[in-house]
Amino acid sequence: MVKLAFVHCRIMPGWALNVLKDLIMEEKMKAQTLHATSQPEIRIFTLVSDRKTLDGVPITTVFPWRLNHLFTTRLDYRNLIVFAPCLMRILSRKIKKYIERRDDLSHDVELIQRDKPNEIYISSFAIAKNISLSTFDFRPSTKLYLHSPMQYIRSHYEEYTHKLKWWKGRLFKKIVPRLRARDTKFTKFDSVYSNSNYTAKLAKEIYGLNATVKYPIVHCHCEWNEAICTESLPYYIYTGRLVKFVKEVDKIIELFNHTHDPLIIIGSGPDEAYLKSIAHPNIIFVDWTDDKKEIYKILAQSRWFINLTKESFWISTAEALLLGVPVFGYDEGATPELVDEDSWVLVNHKDLHALISKFDEFKSKQRDREKISEHIKSKLGTI
Repeated sequence: MVKLAFVHCRIMPGWALNVLKDLIMEEKMKAQTLHATSQPEIRIFTLVSDRKTLDGVPITTVFPWRLNHLFTTRLDYRNLIVFAPCLMRILSRKIKKYIERRDDLSHDVELIQRDKPNEIYISSFAIAKNISLSTFDFRPSTKLYLHSPMQYIRSHYEEYTHKLKWWKGRLFKKIVPRLRARDTKFTKFDSVYSNSNYTAKLAKEIYGLNATVKYPIVHCHCEWNEAICTESLPYYIYTGRLVKFVKEVDKIIELFNHTHDPLIIIGSGPDEAYLKSIAHPNIIFVDWTDDKKEIYKILAQSRWFINLTKESFWISTAEALLLGVPVFGYDEGATPELVDEDSWVLVNHKDLHALISKFDEFKSKQRDREKISEHIKSKLGTI
């Protein structure tokens, strides 16, 4: 039986999870085509998970379930960064045990190596890339889909050092050089894909990897069949993880606290309680829902989508553009790669004064929503 091991940094709500689902479906169909007599066995390996299965695929975590559950409910999983090397070694051993267990063949290494149908597919936006294959009896085929290098020790390092206070800040600065050194050692993959040209450039600069750009599948054009909303409602929108780091949701809230414009925030995350505590009444929080059509309806009717992060690729931004919604974004990362002059205003600085100035400019311009949608369709190859 063909075995597919998918490695993902963590299993929690967010668009990276949707990309993982698409990768699993794609590889499952390929395996069925090549081995028509049997269904592939698939398992997901991850640091922590808020569920035991993903669309019926079993999930293996580093920790036993009760401890894992604590890190996804009460404890902050981000504190595990200190133990990342050790945790990845544990996860690597679990992957090895799964991959090299053969129910249909003997344990003859030469026979296994000759047959070699099993694969490891790594979907990494943090530490999943750093699994160790050195102890495997044979080296399975490995594919890497790079959402981004470890943002917190690279592209967002300055942000983390600024926001982490006291002992956390000192500890973070101390461990980052070790994490970077370890991260650069893991570069041997049979195939490497990236989610944007921006990420491909980073893969080459940091790891020396030549990545093929493979934009994530953006499903909203299939699931939202209504016409483009040419007459928007008077509110703005952010959708995504509710975190202070990387996503800059605190800066978005600070901006709208000042402008008093209505803002809808859709999502969940470890900083949710804090972000709600600093928001003024003009800001409404909506819990994440699996009803994508409801999210698309709210997004399609909004005036503009707000994205202040330096992202390697943000599906929410692409979805907004496909629905004809202009983007107020940050002029780094993959956002400039997706937008054109008709669909955006991009900011170079994130201090409040600069954001207010650019936001006033943003509000003063009229946008052709049909044109915005057509441009991003051609960019992503979307029909």
